[in-house]
Parts: sequence; C-alpha cells; structure tokens
Amino acid sequence: MNTHREYTYVGSQKISQLLFETSRRCLIAHADDILQWVRQTQQQIEGDHTITATFIINTDQQLWIADRRSEHVVCAIGQKVLSAGEITFDLVASPLSVVEITNQSTGYCPEPESWCAVADTLDRLGIPHSNGFTTEFLFRRCEVCGCTNIIKDSWFECAVCGSPLSSQWNYD
Repeated sequence: MNTHREYTYVGSQKISQLLFETSRRCLIAHADDILQWVRQTQQQIEGDHTITATFIINTDQQLWIADRRSEHVVCAIGQKVLSAGEITFDLVASPLSVVEITNQSTGYCPEPESWCAVADTLDRLGIPHSNGFTTEFLFRRCEVCGCTNIIKDSWFECAVCGSPLSSQWNYD
C-alpha cells in the first residue's frame, strides 16, 4: 500500500504541451537497464564516468529516467509522481550506484520528504545510494502572484512580487 504523498504536475501549461511529443523515457527494473539506456540513447558520459538523468518515481513506485534535458512531466507522461528530480549514476562502480540525487523539479515541486519513496524504490532495485537527497530544494507557490519559488537561506519571500511565502508546502 502506497503511503507516500502523490504530487500532481503544477508547472507551466506550455511545458505540458511537450506531452504530445515522443518520450525517450526508460523504466528501470534493474541496474543493467541504466547501462542499456545510456547505450541506446547515446548519453554523454562525464569524465568521472557518471551520467545525470531526469528521474521520476511513479505512483507504482517505479523508477523512470530520461535525458537530463527532459521535462519531468514528459518522463511521467503527465501522471502523478511520488518524487522527481535529477539523479547521477556512477557507471563504473560495482555495483552501479547513485552518487548524487536531488528533488529539483519545478514541475512537480516535490518535498524533501519524498526521499522515502526514492529510497524504497532504489533499495528494491538493489541500487546503492546516499541516505537522502544530496541537494534538497524547498518549493513554495506565491499565493499573491502564483509564481513558484525555490527557498534559499530560509528566505520565505516571493522573488517576483516580494510577498511573504508560506512556511508549509502549498501546492495542494
């Protein structure tokens, strides 16, 4: 039974129009799927033998990845997610492992607490990872102008209109 919060796409409607394009997303059922995706999509491997991808955890607790320049809403085919962000894999580690991971997705604005869904999924797949997001983001919607803000240095003020922002996640 899924006890994780589900996040609905809250980003730009213009970006959601990309759903009509073909997605090159990949379901990861085991670590070998990552290496196969890298080869099939001719991903650019970094000098330290890492690859960074867009990821989502869907409501079935499955890991899906796509090219880093992809939008999360496309990777999720417009559906709700349990988490979303960027994930970096060390391709030469044995076993392959996650070396960096964030919840950076302004389309879904997942809370840092969405880590639990990520950890559960990676554990089930047997992919080693950190004990949390290596970089966490806090998102708040301005209730005055509607803009999404990334909170920096605990500064809860809208970067667009200067209005105070909620101290609680407010995308419900």
